[in-house]
Amino acid sequence: MLKAIKNKQTELLVSLGMVLSLLICASVLMYFLEHDAQPESFKDLSTSLWWGINKYLATIGGEDVNPITPAGKFLGGLIAVLGVGLFALPAGIIASGFIEEIENKKVKNELINIELKLQHAFTVEYFGPVIKIKKTLNLEHLPRKWLSLQDIKYKMCISESDVLKVCEFSNYFRLNNVKLNDTFSAGLEFINSNRSYGQFINRKSKLTIINLYPCIQPFFGHFSMAIADVLKANYISNEKYSSYTYLKDNQLNMVNNISYFNNSNIHHSIEDIKKDINLLKETDTTFIFLVNAADNEFLMQFNIGASIGDDSFDNGYMFNNKEKLNSFFDKAKLISNKHDKMISKHGKVGKPGEQHISNFIIDDCKNDLLMLHVNVSILKTKDQEYYHYINDFAEIFQEI
Repeated sequence: MLKAIKNKQTELLVSLGMVLSLLICASVLMYFLEHDAQPESFKDLSTSLWWGINKYLATIGGEDVNPITPAGKFLGGLIAVLGVGLFALPAGIIASGFIEEIENKKVKNELINIELKLQHAFTVEYFGPVIKIKKTLNLEHLPRKWLSLQDIKYKMCISESDVLKVCEFSNYFRLNNVKLNDTFSAGLEFINSNRSYGQFINRKSKLTIINLYPCIQPFFGHFSMAIADVLKANYISNEKYSSYTYLKDNQLNMVNNISYFNNSNIHHSIEDIKKDINLLKETDTTFIFLVNAADNEFLMQFNIGASIGDDSFDNGYMFNNKEKLNSFFDKAKLISNKHDKMISKHGKVGKPGEQHISNFIIDDCKNDLLMLHVNVSILKTKDQEYYHYINDFAEIFQEI
């Protein structure tokens, strides 16, 4: 009831103000109509106003005076109606708010049930080869990366409008329109946001996977989340903000931002991600910063801040433990050969800009950081191949 009153407080105040204003005006007018006929009963404006309140709003006591002029009698009837309206209007508004609140609660419960059904759907694999490969690689617990809107509509009997409503409040799904097999397909990506910017998992590990591109690159968040899960690594992902979005509130560059180095006018999500990174630096963690790269001849590119084309690790400033870094690279080379792809050190990538988050991690945390540029074409491969890529990329960092 209190919530209903709170939700309708504007309407209540407007209705009360309107009725009281009319009552005051009518009582003042009554003075001019009845003063000459009853000078003792309507001797001044305040007496007339008090008469209106006492007569039609409350029985406070005093002489029972009635209008005697025709115009006064008509106005008295009008004031009586206004007096009833003073109570009837707010009561109706409160009743309307109460019914509205019950209906909203009912709709919310229905949407929560739909959200639970969709969460369950992401755990279901019905294609035999995919079930087999996930079981072989011990990835059975990983959720699906995609659930098409067509499957949701025709296999789960959930309408598009309900899906849109669920996505407005859910921390588990992101609605996307992805080009698959040269055709755009609308559907849901699985996310699990627990921070203002996205997801943070502190597993007290010596390895941290960071991905700030999931909301830009379809399936990239699922890919990095799965790798962190396999490695039992700490995980940070940006699931909300991008420079390339139609949503004004979500327009924020989480990769290159002066706020990493200047705390004035800092966005709350930048502040949150800085705090979470600082929580992890105490574990002497190695940071692996995943970057979405174009579809080219390289399966992956290692970048520790040297110039583009510098085919060595000697001039990079991000990773001090070169023995560990070379071990990563040797394993990555085997995996690239396995998939008939090339690998490079700073092949088409190099030193990031001064405001890049990698420089904040290096300067503030003093931890080793590797920027791993991943060929995005692997994200849209068939599920059997896709899960092999997850397992193979995880093997690169398995020793930590």
